[in-house]
Amino acid sequence: MRRTSGIGGAEPQIDDELDPRVAAGLLEQTRRAAERDLSFRSPWLTAMAAIVVLIAFGAAWLSVLGQRPYQGPTWVALVVLYAVVLVRVITVALAHHRARSGISGRTTGQQRAEAVVVVVVLLAVYAVMAALLVAGASDAIVYGLYVTTATLLALGTVWAARSAVREDWLQLGTAFGFILVAAVSAFAGPYGVWLSDGVGCCIVLLALSLAQVLQIRRDRSAA
Repeated sequence: MRRTSGIGGAEPQIDDELDPRVAAGLLEQTRRAAERDLSFRSPWLTAMAAIVVLIAFGAAWLSVLGQRPYQGPTWVALVVLYAVVLVRVITVALAHHRARSGISGRTTGQQRAEAVVVVVVLLAVYAVMAALLVAGASDAIVYGLYVTTATLLALGTVWAARSAVREDWLQLGTAFGFILVAAVSAFAGPYGVWLSDGVGCCIVLLALSLAQVLQIRRDRSAA
């Protein structure tokens, strides 16, 4: 908003139109404030995610240990797996929503587009899993090696692409870490893949949490 002088010494009037540059600056300040608010919580959210991942994959691993022949995780293990993952997703979603409240437009559109991409990718992963079952692939391959490896590789690739577009190098390195864990864990076999993925993803997330703490300290020192 800017003031303009009145005629003949009249009171100055306020221009109702907001300068586009001022509006853009205010929007950018709001975005940065939201990202700072979220960044202060990120290390704790990430450390929590590391524990969640270890519990989820550990439950699945324990459920397949004594199976002969291999049948995949039991329904109890799957309930634990999806329950803890759901809690993690809700926690992150609430944190992002609270941190970004008041920001709309292009940011919201990007988030919706990213959600659609994730859903489509996961549907493709499970469609191929159904095709493997129809083709007669063993349960050890489908419910052991494939479902964990393909899911992590797919989500890790989407995460990496998103981070590269946004030039978020810390998140890009984390995505590469998940991709590496998935690729290496595939060699652990249908039984060991669950434990290997759980431990590997836990280590990657703990490393991310530490990196976020160091980044926050650098930002505070530079401020």
